[in-house]
Amino acid sequence: MSNKNIKIIEPRRQEILSAYNPQIRVCAYCRVSTDSSKQHTSYLAQADYYTKYISEHSEWSLVDIYADESSGTKLKNRDGFNKMISECEKNNIDLIITKSITRFARNTIDSIETIRKLKSLGIAVYFEKENINTMSEQSEQMLTILSSIAQGESESISTNVRWGIEKRFRDGTYIPSCVAYGYTKNEDNEIEIEPQQAEIIKRIFTEYLSGKGTYLIAKGLNDDNIKPIRKAKIWRDNVIQEILKNQIYKGDMLLQKTYTTQNLPFTKKKNNGEKAQYLVQNNHQAIVSQEDFDKVQEIMSYRSKKTISNNYEFSGKIKCSECGDTFRRQKIYIGTPYEAVQWCCKTHISNKSKCKLKAIRENELKHSFVNMWNRLISNYENILYPLLDSLEQLNLEDNKTQLETIENQIKDIKEQSRVLSEVAQKGYIDSALYISEQTRLNIEIERLKKQKENLIKDSEYKNDIENTKQIIKLIENNYTLIDRYEKVIFKKLIETLHISDSEIIFELINGLKLTEKR
Repeated sequence: MSNKNIKIIEPRRQEILSAYNPQIRVCAYCRVSTDSSKQHTSYLAQADYYTKYISEHSEWSLVDIYADESSGTKLKNRDGFNKMISECEKNNIDLIITKSITRFARNTIDSIETIRKLKSLGIAVYFEKENINTMSEQSEQMLTILSSIAQGESESISTNVRWGIEKRFRDGTYIPSCVAYGYTKNEDNEIEIEPQQAEIIKRIFTEYLSGKGTYLIAKGLNDDNIKPIRKAKIWRDNVIQEILKNQIYKGDMLLQKTYTTQNLPFTKKKNNGEKAQYLVQNNHQAIVSQEDFDKVQEIMSYRSKKTISNNYEFSGKIKCSECGDTFRRQKIYIGTPYEAVQWCCKTHISNKSKCKLKAIRENELKHSFVNMWNRLISNYENILYPLLDSLEQLNLEDNKTQLETIENQIKDIKEQSRVLSEVAQKGYIDSALYISEQTRLNIEIERLKKQKENLIKDSEYKNDIENTKQIIKLIENNYTLIDRYEKVIFKKLIETLHISDSEIIFELINGLKLTEKR
């Protein structure tokens, strides 16, 4: 056998890169305190630090320094972060440097998803505090564990903060950071009346007591060019309703109207009985009397019951196809032989230049419904039964996909548990944190197993399937053509009406949309 001569041909791209030897394009990402007294100096200090840090590496070139405002665990906005990611997608950045995992993203999920996205683009992230480069082996498992620990610490801090706030709720010492319209805070941080705004509050209560509705009150304020609350563009009837119901205007303070969720990402929710509320009576000077406030509540309660008893079946169901707003009921030609009811887009009523869709007579809506119903029952077997079969098939397929996803999540967590043990053995975290994190992972596995059990019993398409069956039953129980509008059938069948200049789209309770020409 002759001796073989093997010549290695180096990759052409590597040869070009070696000859060119371009610099690594580096940026820094930092978070700036929202404290106005520290914000400017905080940014300058970090900008100066990263500029020097990057210049010390001859093979690096500085692209930019991106920053976002932050308050504790909460990012006020993501403009800097999103701009940085956009530049990465344009292939203008090779490496991102940031202080630590906790300063990079809002929570563990955010952090891991962003890192995976950047890795797919060939872009590394270097975390100084943890000394982790995301392009290194095992980096993702380490990041997942460390991010989870950091998230747990943030949630613990948040719990302590909430406990402190609730303590001030209980002893009546809590002062809101932002007081209601009509009030301000003095130098001693005490709530006091803001005279000009207080006059508007008195006007709102007086007009309501004189018989005006919230819509007309809001319209009057807009017509008089009264500046609306905070950043709102105009006064709206729902804002007037909230003012009329707010106990602050009779001198009382109702605390914990909203609450913040315990886990990241922290979100604020309306307190509908999930948490205790605290009523501090005679907390500050009142703008309206107790008597006037109570009268307003009585009138609002009466009008609410009256509206329910009138039971306009179209209320809240009609959507404008042009601007997306809902429709309001109107009576026209009142007291004449031509008196009629029509429905009109709220945006069109307040500003015709923003929505040009004209009102539609209620009789036209009813006539269109009659036509839609008659066409539906004439063809329901060809429409609803195939739809039901499709939904049930999708239900099976959807469950299968979700079950596979849960199984993969369980496998990932078990792998995290394994890596956590290795990290603890190498001394990266102490035993207390190890036990805490291992417990959290075990709890998460149990939660996923429970979710898997529930998924087998339930599904995303369950409501659509049940509603489709309900429509079939409704049709078969009322299997007849109709020559006039049937209110009971409409209320059981229709979820929403979408109105445009040329058509009315009836959206049924199962999501099916049927169109009638105008």
